[in-house]
Amino acid sequence: MRKHRHIAALITGLLGAAAVVNPLALPRTTDPDSLNGTIWAANRGTHTIRGFDADTGSVVRTVNMSANSQPGDLAYAKGKLYVAEEFGTPPAIAIVDAETGTILSRIFTASSSRPHHVHASAGGNLIAVGLYGTDTVAVVDTHNDTLLGPWDSNPLTTNGRVHAAVFSNDESTLYLASDASNEVIAMDPRTGSVFWRLPVPGAHEIALTHNQKLAYVTRRTANWLAVIHLHPDATRPPTGFKDVLALGLPDTLRLSANENVLTVGLRTMPAQLAVVDTRTFQFQIVNLSAAGETATIGGHQWTSPSGRYTLATFEGGTNPGIAIIDHKDGNRVVQTLSYPGRPHGVVQIHP
Repeated sequence: MRKHRHIAALITGLLGAAAVVNPLALPRTTDPDSLNGTIWAANRGTHTIRGFDADTGSVVRTVNMSANSQPGDLAYAKGKLYVAEEFGTPPAIAIVDAETGTILSRIFTASSSRPHHVHASAGGNLIAVGLYGTDTVAVVDTHNDTLLGPWDSNPLTTNGRVHAAVFSNDESTLYLASDASNEVIAMDPRTGSVFWRLPVPGAHEIALTHNQKLAYVTRRTANWLAVIHLHPDATRPPTGFKDVLALGLPDTLRLSANENVLTVGLRTMPAQLAVVDTRTFQFQIVNLSAAGETATIGGHQWTSPSGRYTLATFEGGTNPGIAIIDHKDGNRVVQTLSYPGRPHGVVQIHP
């Protein structure tokens, strides 16, 4: 019965109100909840990253990354953008001045290491990059941009594949999702010491609550969103996980500031995002691309600090780019920033 209820909820969500793109201007800065600063996105098709003025939607700057490097994700810390050049020759984590667009340096990684998802710690002191071609994770100290590690998620094997790595709010623990070995792993980000590993089939992406009590995990190949109740002592393993919501190919995760809203990127077509109420696990499916654009697929998302807006990339169709979703307006797409190619990772920088 439980499975049937979740499937019914999934069908209801999919048939629910789809967001419609309209030509409204971006929210203005006179609104205390408004977007401001710069929105940056990485484009795997054009091998660039691009900054947009969050207030007007105009292009601020486009930065050419390494040829054919397919930059897929980026994160912001200490005035810099950290960009995963996944298929560079060699692969690298490029460090870009967010104000000028100047490429300051690169941290090169091993051939076929595939630097993939990029996450910054809450304090901006550390950056984690899953090396998706391996079972390792790169951790960067943002004060001097030195590489800690890379850390091996399991020194006894080589069959893991670290898709994403996220920090606890106090930066003392790094949680890894390894989809090939079907595990969630906790380690010390500064030493690489593994605290524990938990079997979670299809583990793909993680989001943590600020109090470090809950971890939301997408089990992409299993079509489930799961919850892990973490032990107060982060070095001690949790007892297991619980599936809470059936969704089609769930991937990236982002919590709102009050943690009542969780957005889940879906890899179904057309491009869609699930907006989930974490108190009830009721949800709404938002179509990111225009009506009738069936050959689109979603990328990553970013939720503004106020929790009002989510920025979600998508590729395919006639107008790929970044959909801006207003959660106070019924989770409606109120604007799309055009970025031809294959836009994927996205982050917002506030002034």
